[in-house]
Amino acid sequence: MTVMALGSLAMWTVNPAIWLVITAHLQEGTSPRMGPYALMLVGMTLTCVALGKGISVVHRHYERITGRTPTIHVIMPWRRSLRGGRSLARETDGRLPVNALDVIMIVSAVLAVTAFLLWLIIVNPTPPNIGGPGPAKD
Repeated sequence: MTVMALGSLAMWTVNPAIWLVITAHLQEGTSPRMGPYALMLVGMTLTCVALGKGISVVHRHYERITGRTPTIHVIMPWRRSLRGGRSLARETDGRLPVNALDVIMIVSAVLAVTAFLLWLIIVNPTPPNIGGPGPAKD
């Protein structure tokens, strides 16, 4: 469970930090280019997908070891029949059981958004030259 928690926090903190450092090292001179930023966007996305896949593999092993492997077949609401001949014994109401990974990912996302909002409120980052290039010269 610790590996899943660390992986989910790394998805929100370490992943963007690494790609920001890579992008900063790829910039040359004072004028920014779009190539490194495009690489950062693609890299962050692919790294998030890889981290998510890794976390889900760890979660499957965790559930198998603890004996909590789901054995219930649930038909999602968008896959249910629109005909009137439904059997309530065959279908569930579409609710899935909450597992450890669900809780970990929701808590890590809430922490990431909260940390970002606190940073935005406390640090109050303003872009350079917000008022223009400077006072007019006579």
